[in-house]
Amino acid sequence: MRLSQASDFALRILMATGQSDDPQTVDKLSRQLGLAKSHVMKIVAHLAKGGYLETTRGRGGGIRLAKTPDMIRLGDVVRLIEPDLGVVACLKPEPTVCAFLPRCALKGAMARASEAFLESLNTETLSSILAGTQMALPVETSA
Repeated sequence: MRLSQASDFALRILMATGQSDDPQTVDKLSRQLGLAKSHVMKIVAHLAKGGYLETTRGRGGGIRLAKTPDMIRLGDVVRLIEPDLGVVACLKPEPTVCAFLPRCALKGAMARASEAFLESLNTETLSSILAGTQMALPVETSA
């Protein structure tokens, strides 16, 4: 199964935010993780809408975790961020043409595999990941 870059970025944003008690900013996260500011803004908004981050504007504001790290399961985050977890065409939301549809055992097998992948990720929390991860070091980008 292949995840989008957005899932990778979302998990890294949560990790960086979880490593600090201080509120984060889009600029700080962008510099620290070596990600485009526009990507960070979009993903932070999505994570906030999903209830994983809280954002406050103005002086003393910033980006914070909306839940404790032990309440943030990785599979749930991926499920929020990924628009399409269909690993084969017949699991995607758009119509598809296949000689084996509507009755195909491969479709069920792939759906179960996709679900097992997410359930495996759900055995990990942000807390368990942070416990085995070094503090983020700023990433050098060639801009």
